[in-house]
Amino acid sequence: MLVVLGPAVLAAPAAIGAGPTVSSRPLITGVATQGSRLTARSGSWHGSSAIRFAYRWYRCDTMGRNCTPLRGATGPRHKLGADDVGHTLGLNVRASDSTGSTNGYASLIGPIAGAPSSLASIVQPAVSGAAVLGGSFQVDNGKWSQAPKSFVYQWARCNANGRACTPIAGDRTQSHTIVRRDVAHALVAIVQAKSATTSRAVLSVATTSVAGSAAAPPAAGPPAAGPSATAPPAIAKALQQGMQLTGSAGTWSGSGTIQYAYQWYRCDAAGAHCKSIHGATKPTYTQVAKDVDQTLGLTVRATDANATSSAYASLVGPVAAATAKLVSTGQPTVSGTPAAGQTIQVTPGSWSQTPTALSYQWQRCNANGRLCTPVTGATGAGYTVTAADAGHALLAIVQATAGGVPQPTISVGAAVA
Repeated sequence: MLVVLGPAVLAAPAAIGAGPTVSSRPLITGVATQGSRLTARSGSWHGSSAIRFAYRWYRCDTMGRNCTPLRGATGPRHKLGADDVGHTLGLNVRASDSTGSTNGYASLIGPIAGAPSSLASIVQPAVSGAAVLGGSFQVDNGKWSQAPKSFVYQWARCNANGRACTPIAGDRTQSHTIVRRDVAHALVAIVQAKSATTSRAVLSVATTSVAGSAAAPPAAGPPAAGPSATAPPAIAKALQQGMQLTGSAGTWSGSGTIQYAYQWYRCDAAGAHCKSIHGATKPTYTQVAKDVDQTLGLTVRATDANATSSAYASLVGPVAAATAKLVSTGQPTVSGTPAAGQTIQVTPGSWSQTPTALSYQWQRCNANGRLCTPVTGATGAGYTVTAADAGHALLAIVQATAGGVPQPTISVGAAVA
């Protein structure tokens, strides 16, 4: 059972008069274990003239409350000591230019483990998804000093700066559907890893503050830190138990060398209730009995000299049984312009034998192509995009029939602007 990290109030003002504006918030990197050294990254800022940075580290309780400044901790690095064990640490970066100063807040890291620790958090779990009402978040497992046998999750709602967090009752899966109460709050997930002999819980990176609607995106501004995906990851191969899937990282642009990390997920037929597959962290994955009738997802985390970004391959599946005669060998694709008033078209895809019949059902999903629901009446190969589709991804379930046996498969998704 997951032990909640206690009740949780540090809410400093986000800005002090005029000053630089933050386009990607500060970040803490390092191993959250006593004796290790944490490193602060200032984030990305824009302002007038040269920007100067000042750092201040804080020690908080396990849920980001009762934060107090650490004496003398005013540089970009902090060595974790005995007093940090059992606490979370926060970082404020104050950016100053010729017009004034502004504060930026890194996500809390921790709770800090004592030394030595047989199960150490090496890379903090990250949260993906659009921070808008009606959307969803998904947390990954981060990286650990040894491969955990299992994970437990608990979502928590925090103030807009990712502090003063409170657990959300009953919210204990890897994904969280954004509701009205989340608006103007950041969310974190408590990820508890378990090995054969011990367990360890850490906070994920916090989300940005949740917006009240998925209104038109703001005017283009400066790019966020970290690589950007110019072509999404993809999954290739036959969808059948025993067959190997191959994931590609997609195409990215970034600063310096880009490194990639992979995580495969098993989801239900609608792309919901996704759970990471233990040990499935390579570009290839062999489908097993548990995957039959489920869909599979792939997240690629790209890291460059600045930060880390995530991108998502379209779901594939449902996976056919090893004995199936009719198997999807090439995922259906969607063509056309995915914009309101335009018509998009899905192809049948490729199959192990020629289908005698095909049927279609369009689905509206979140922006990452997950958590899909059927679009009423949209049962043809073509679909006219509506205003209700804005901010969502659209895909089609293509059901082929051969020899009286049906087999559905999900198309590649198309993001609607």
